Amino acid sequence: MLAAFPCLAQQAIPPDPYLLAKIRVKAEENVNHLPNYTCLQTIERTHRAAPTKKFFVVDMVRLEVAFVGGKETWGWPGADKMAETDIEKLVSGTIGSGDFAIVYRNLFLTNAATFTFGGLVEWRGHQAVRFDYRVMLLDSAYHLKSPPYDEVVPFHGSFWADAETLDVLRIEMIADDIPPSIRIVAASNTLEYERAPIAGATFLLPKDSELQLTDVGGTENRNVTHFAACRQFTGESKLSFADPPPDAPATLRPASREVTIPEQLEVEIELETAIDSDASAVGDLVKAKVRGNVKEHGRILVPKGTEITGRIRVLRKVGSSYVLDINFLSLDFDGGHADLSDRSNSMMRAMVSSFTSTPGSTPEMRGFNAGPAEGRLLYPVGVRLQFISTLLKSKDR
Repeated sequence: MLAAFPCLAQQAIPPDPYLLAKIRVKAEENVNHLPNYTCLQTIERTHRAAPTKKFFVVDMVRLEVAFVGGKETWGWPGADKMAETDIEKLVSGTIGSGDFAIVYRNLFLTNAATFTFGGLVEWRGHQAVRFDYRVMLLDSAYHLKSPPYDEVVPFHGSFWADAETLDVLRIEMIADDIPPSIRIVAASNTLEYERAPIAGATFLLPKDSELQLTDVGGTENRNVTHFAACRQFTGESKLSFADPPPDAPATLRPASREVTIPEQLEVEIELETAIDSDASAVGDLVKAKVRGNVKEHGRILVPKGTEITGRIRVLRKVGSSYVLDINFLSLDFDGGHADLSDRSNSMMRAMVSSFTSTPGSTPEMRGFNAGPAEGRLLYPVGVRLQFISTLLKSKDR
């Protein structure tokens, strides 16, 4: 016991008294020179009913996230622009924000945290330093939301930095004193960083994060996020990536003249984009084609082969089944375009064709059940669906 005291005392004092200041200066230099940038953000959301149970995958979400002018904004992959500052308007359920740069800025570019040296450690084959920290309520920017409640909470945790380069490697955050109104009893977030090339230089950016929330009933929700394909963000032009995900669908074609379609449109469509629970994610673009002419008073309004475009809104395993919902966006053909955003759009099975799981027979508005799951849902290219689109009345919008 006596022999251990000198070692503990040495670990309580950094080898360099200015080490923390140097790490913070390095972090500030990284932020100050970092151009506006965007990354592809893929989130795997998992759930378990109790700590003794195993996590199972609920769904995957794919977004583009940008850090522009000191703020995070989101959009769908391949969309014309990214203008949504509230991620919850795009994605429902357990979701987090602030990983991209806000956490990093709050910890190192403000005086919100108090730090304590935690010692020298081995980090993946080389030496790193650990600092523990605490942020009190009045200085915190950590929000926990459980609608309709939105509370700021204090938090504590640790960060690790490379002992030689002083780059931040990892940040851990644990929420403290969570108000009962939130109905969350525990919340933690872990972020890992690495250098990535942007605009001819390398910058320290988030690589992965893990958010975990436990509610009052003991249910745990976990989001594992991976950031990839980061690049400089310029203007309001359409965003795309040099290395898109495998089999990524093409982006929308430019709009032509606006076509008025009937208040009630029912047509058979055929998928041109495979939907696979092992690879597809919420936010992915989906394309299909109309299998026959849509006529009104003998005139063709929507010709055979018209492209219908949408995005996966829900692809979730519920019990032994999957729930699939596609948010339909537009109909496009040579010389014509129809916007579907002001309409109620639903689909139902039209014909079974080589499904790994058999679709259910009961359609839901804007989606349908697909079960039993047998571990996977696969709708290959060529699957036919009955598409029903109804114009919403003003009181329904």
